[in-house]
Amino acid sequence: MRTERQLTELEGAVLTEIALRGNDTAYQVRRAFQLSPSVQWRGSAGAVSPAIRRLKAAGYVAADAHPRRAGHTLAVTPAGRRALDAWASTLELATGIGVDPFRLRSGVWDYLSTAKRRALFEKLEKALRADLMALQARSEPDAVDRRQTQLAIALLEARLAWLGAESDEGT
Repeated sequence: MRTERQLTELEGAVLTEIALRGNDTAYQVRRAFQLSPSVQWRGSAGAVSPAIRRLKAAGYVAADAHPRRAGHTLAVTPAGRRALDAWASTLELATGIGVDPFRLRSGVWDYLSTAKRRALFEKLEKALRADLMALQARSEPDAVDRRQTQLAIALLEARLAWLGAESDEGT
């Protein structure tokens, strides 16, 4: 019997796609990553196949011959479901602030000239508003996407509020 191990964020996201989103082929899982509104997840599309191989080796995903074409149909095993549930319930990772490119760059913005910072903040606000409008216009196919989109909207709104407060302070 294999010992269950903690999933990486990528592996948890892959299992979510298979178990809860109905993406039951490697192609569909990769495509979900490619279409993600998150630049980081889009960039992870090439890591999906190796992650699926690891999940199969761990006994978390089963693969059967696809009934209509080349390739395999993927399904989450009972051990995979337990691992997915444990991953989703890991408080330290779920509540961690994680890698946030906006937050990472924000400390450097104080070192820009006032003119550059103002111009950047105007561009940031415009880009954030465009991203917010795009998210608000999305038609989500399932509860997983709806929840993720709601949280992405809240994050963009928080960034806009922060930019507004910074701008009000005379940046």
